Amino acid sequence: MHRFSALLLAIVLLAMPASLWATADGEGSSPAMALQRLQEGNARFQEGRSLHPNLDTARRLVTSTLGQKPFATVLACSDSRVPVEIVFDQGIGDIFTIKVAGNVADTDEIGSMEYGVDHLGTPVLVVLGHTHCGAVTAVTTGAEVHGSIPQLVDNIIPALEATRHAHPELEGNALIDAVIEANVWQTIEDIFKRSPAIAKRAAQGKTAVVGAIYDITSGQVRFLGEHPNQAALLAAVPADPHGGGDAHAADTQEHAAAPHQKETMPTAPVQHTENAAGHDAEAPQTMAAAHATPIQDAHAPEAGHEAKSGGFGFFSFLLFVAALIGVVILLDKTILRPEDN
Repeated sequence: MHRFSALLLAIVLLAMPASLWATADGEGSSPAMALQRLQEGNARFQEGRSLHPNLDTARRLVTSTLGQKPFATVLACSDSRVPVEIVFDQGIGDIFTIKVAGNVADTDEIGSMEYGVDHLGTPVLVVLGHTHCGAVTAVTTGAEVHGSIPQLVDNIIPALEATRHAHPELEGNALIDAVIEANVWQTIEDIFKRSPAIAKRAAQGKTAVVGAIYDITSGQVRFLGEHPNQAALLAAVPADPHGGGDAHAADTQEHAAAPHQKETMPTAPVQHTENAAGHDAEAPQTMAAAHATPIQDAHAPEAGHEAKSGGFGFFSFLLFVAALIGVVILLDKTILRPEDN
């Protein structure tokens, strides 16, 4: 009897991590549920109540054995003050993170996002800008940059031009804040224009693509919602979901044809000081933010998506059961057998 109870206990203990993993991942979650999970995690972080979940040995074992099943894809800036998993109080295997200076969406970033959104099936994609962004500041103030940096941050120039056109009265810190937000919208626009795969999932309600701004001082993430012109952007996307390569090629040719800034970015009226007091309070609400679309609960996950996302399918379940049987046999031979002798 003691032997049977011990074997049963071993099976339960070994099965618990996989069970928790299977119910806490992104598969089966709606975009609204995934977004709420991010919001709740950031609230904990901001208030000093972080749980630091999914960082233990069991989590490493389960994700290395059964694969990753993140519930969100996040494109963020490379800035060391924007640690995505910490900001959202998440752990191993929870967020598929792409980081690049200025949170821009060029070919490599879009390919990485497609892996998270289309292959892993994350129900939400967040483009996360942040206050005091050095890349946006460099473009807005016309700072001198060298090497490959001009080709990296030239994606931000349209956001600067659009902000100047919409708000010619802005300058200094207020202008930079407005461009930071406009750059988030520009990145989402670039994603839809250059990734039919992501655009298709957004159009079908399987993945919500939202913008957000992280305040590096307060720790708060301000969610902006979906792009205010999302419907028009999605309507302009080619219907063929396999047309991503052509879209990328066309965009690459467009960038190659346009003259790159070699040393100096376009100048702005006033230089920006990173640690200026009251900087964040100066930014007005942009036109895009005023019309941003909130996420609706109507989004639903795709039925039968398990095979595509590489989740806990039947074959993986068989492997897991086989591993359990092996462990039980090992326990029986090395620990429990002497008790009966």
